[in-house]
Amino acid sequence: MNRKNFLRGVAALALAATGATDAADPWPTRPVRIVVPVPPGGPSDAYARAMAQRMGEEWGHQVIVDNKPGAGEIVGAQLVAKAPADGHTMLFTTESAIMLNKFAFLKPGYDVEKDLLPVTQMISGPLVLVVPASLPVNTLDEFVALARSRKDKPMTYGSAGIGSVLQLAMVSLAQQEKLDLVHAPYRGAAPLMQDLVSGQVDSGWVGVSGAVPFVRDRKLKALVVGGTHRAKALPDTPVYRETKTRPSRADFLFGLVAPAGTPAAVAEKVAATVRKIQSDPKFRETHMDPFGYESIASTPAEFARFIANDRPLQGDRIRLSGLKPE
Repeated sequence: MNRKNFLRGVAALALAATGATDAADPWPTRPVRIVVPVPPGGPSDAYARAMAQRMGEEWGHQVIVDNKPGAGEIVGAQLVAKAPADGHTMLFTTESAIMLNKFAFLKPGYDVEKDLLPVTQMISGPLVLVVPASLPVNTLDEFVALARSRKDKPMTYGSAGIGSVLQLAMVSLAQQEKLDLVHAPYRGAAPLMQDLVSGQVDSGWVGVSGAVPFVRDRKLKALVVGGTHRAKALPDTPVYRETKTRPSRADFLFGLVAPAGTPAAVAEKVAATVRKIQSDPKFRETHMDPFGYESIASTPAEFARFIANDRPLQGDRIRLSGLKPE
C-alpha cells in the first residue's frame, strides 16, 4: 500500500469513527424510571411491567416500574411533572392524567399542557358492552331498541364510578342514541361484574379480558366491542361498524409522557422502541391480544395532536357524566 492510499484509509476510518460518535445517542445513561399511577397487579400495571422489561433489553439499562397510585393518577403526574427533563423519568398514563383530570379537578396540581410532554400513545384498549344472560337482547341494536321502549322503567348500567371511562363510554352511547339510562356507580370493576352476572344491573362497558370468562360461561352476553376490529379473545362479538348503530367512544388508552423540556430525540427514541416491541408477534400474543389491545405506537407529534383534538371531547363527556369538579 503506498502512502497516498494509506492516508486515505486512515482518513476514512477517522471519518467513520467521528460519524459513529456523533450518531451515538448517550441516552439512557442510567436506569430509567416509569411511574405507574395505579397499584400493582392490575392490567395496566402488568402491561407497563412487560413493556419496561423489553425496553431495558433494548436500551441496555434497567427500566424500573415505580407504582405511585392516588387521586385519579394525580400523584404520579405531579411527581413526573416536577422531575428532571432528562428522559430518565416518564409517566405511564391513561386518559385520566392527560385529559380527564383537567375537567374533574379544580386544582390537580400540575398543568398537563405546560408540564408534560407527549411521547407516545402505546395502545387503544377497546371496551365491550355486556348484559346479563337473562336480558332479552343479543345485539347492540336490540339493546338500543329495548332501552328506548322502557320509558316507565329505564334500564340501568353500571360503571367503576362517576367519571370513569366505563361510565363515559355509556354516556357517549346514551347521548348519541337518545337513551334514558340510570347510572349505578360501583367502587371498581369487580363488584360491577358480580351484579352484572346476577342481573342486578342491566348493562355495562367493561374491559375485554374481564368479560371473557363470563361470556364463555354464558353468564354474560357481549353485544359489541368498541374497537376497529374484532378482539381475538371475543371473536364472535362484532365491532360498531358491523352494527346498525353509529360508532361511539368506548375505549381507553395507555401512553407515555415525560416532563416538559425532555429532549425531542429522547421522546422519538422511546416512541420508536415502543413501536418495535409492539410489532413483535410474541409480545402481542402474550400482552395485547388477550386484552383486545390495539397497537397505536404513535410518534410524539401524533400523540400531541391526538390529545389536543380529544381533550375537548373528553371534557364534554365529563360534563355529561354529572361529575362535579373538586
